[in-house]
Amino acid sequence: MNAQSLSGMLRAQELLLLSMIRALPPDTRRALGDAFAQQIAFAESEHLDAPGERDMRDAFIAHARNLLIRLETLS
Repeated sequence: MNAQSLSGMLRAQELLLLSMIRALPPDTRRALGDAFAQQIAFAESEHLDAPGERDMRDAFIAHARNLLIRLETLS
């Protein structure tokens, strides 16, 4: 899977997740945003950096940050 197809798949998942998260109570959305921020920090850590998959890792982190921004606006 290349970075472009991964990006499209993540974007579709992002929209689905946001539609489901909107139905949650505000406290749950806030807790979910905090947990997601921790997951992004973990994904950005260097020990997960594989030399041949840098583009895919960067695409995932970009979409995860975008989702976190949207989650924070819902809280």
